[in-house]
Amino acid sequence: YKITMEGLSRSFNKEYWNYAKLISGVLRHGMPMPYVINLINNLNLFDENINTWKNGVVRALKQFVPDGTAAADKKCPECNAPDGLIYSEGCLKCKHCGHSKCG
Repeated sequence: YKITMEGLSRSFNKEYWNYAKLISGVLRHGMPMPYVINLINNLNLFDENINTWKNGVVRALKQFVPDGTAAADKKCPECNAPDGLIYSEGCLKCKHCGHSKCG
């Protein structure tokens, strides 16, 4: 196992490999998914366009946040409700006005 994993690490960009190990570690130690998503969203990477590795990981992980989970420390950009945003089907939606970033 050790040889296989160490051998694999040479095949990936070191920056992303290290981020993947960080994410794996925090998930294995029970960090709640919304906090993991927030952690990844706040990483400062060189490339910050919409199709980055970071954004792809965040989109994938949001699918595992249970529907109805409140988004901590975020308010609705449409109606400014401080407690309005909840996760639904991997998207943030406002339970007050129906605003959704996903469409």
